Amino acid sequence: MSEKLHINSMEETGTPLLFVFMGLSGSGKSLVARAWAQKHEFSYFNFDMVRKQLVGVSQLSGQHASWDKEICNPQVTRRTYDALLTFAEQEIAGGKTVVLDASYGPREERVRLTQFAEAVGTKVRFVLCYCSEKETRRRLEERTGDNKGVDADWEILKKQQEDLDPLDDLESTMVVSINTGCTFDHLMDQLDFVFEKKSPVPAAK
Repeated sequence: MSEKLHINSMEETGTPLLFVFMGLSGSGKSLVARAWAQKHEFSYFNFDMVRKQLVGVSQLSGQHASWDKEICNPQVTRRTYDALLTFAEQEIAGGKTVVLDASYGPREERVRLTQFAEAVGTKVRFVLCYCSEKETRRRLEERTGDNKGVDADWEILKKQQEDLDPLDDLESTMVVSINTGCTFDHLMDQLDFVFEKKSPVPAAK
């Protein structure tokens, strides 16, 4: 369990916070991160959306479009992570709490992020999203609409798993793990409780 941040009291003193929702494809991290940010009017930045913006691709373009391999390379990935920090710095400077939505699998990216948080004088917490393999495959199928697309996404997921470095660079108090197989309302309440936004919630059924 993460050390309680007491968001309400920190917001009252004008201290912005930084939350990082991380996880593999199909883990539900983007849906949860976006909804929680909107609920509390936090600034929200998604890795894939920022990446498309950097290379001039429409946000409506699908994951398996012809441009996908061209932008999924180390150079563009590096620029995207840099852009996320730039956007976060601007919002934090303006007193806004920030939610970043990205895999943050490589240890070096997490180290850069924690160093960034220290430099700008804020606290950072990581929310690791996960679900069962069965649920992950169901979500990928729902997203692509065909088995061929699921297989392609499954290969991407396996690559992400290979690139996910152990979280031994982070203190245990900095990481919260949530099973996104729970009901959506329960996930919102669970996050609120962990970060001192609401009262305790009952265990998921």
